[in-house]
Amino acid sequence: MGAVNVAHAFAPPQLTQRGCGSLLFLVSVAGQIGSPTDPPYSVAKAGLINFMQVIAKDCAPFNVRANALSPGMVKTELNESVWAAGQDLLSAEQRQDYATWSEAKIKTTSPLGRWQTPPEFATMATYLASEHARNITGQTINIDGGQVMHA
Repeated sequence: MGAVNVAHAFAPPQLTQRGCGSLLFLVSVAGQIGSPTDPPYSVAKAGLINFMQVIAKDCAPFNVRANALSPGMVKTELNESVWAAGQDLLSAEQRQDYATWSEAKIKTTSPLGRWQTPPEFATMATYLASEHARNITGQTINIDGGQVMHA
């Protein structure tokens, strides 16, 4: 509901300007391909993608655009905490250090075989908010190394 509340707060002022506007939602590849380990997360992100599309259609007559950025595997502290929690469930023989685990994980998840980074999202967000993206609305932009395509 956080994204809904933010959209309801920020869309009306943009609609009255009638010149430009842009809303950007952060979703996840899990909303497109599902996550067998976290179905509620996948469902929430899929709902957010659909909500963004509705907002894009409703706001288009006012020249306000809505899009979503969809991360794949981003190397962050949160990702490392997922690894740590998983290691706790394994026997000593099955455990791997983070470097070994992350290298194997990204090679099996991403066709490009590399982690995504936060600056990649900042660059795309800046572009989508700019006049250069004035004809892009209702889109989910995957920055995922090909993960959705590969799934």
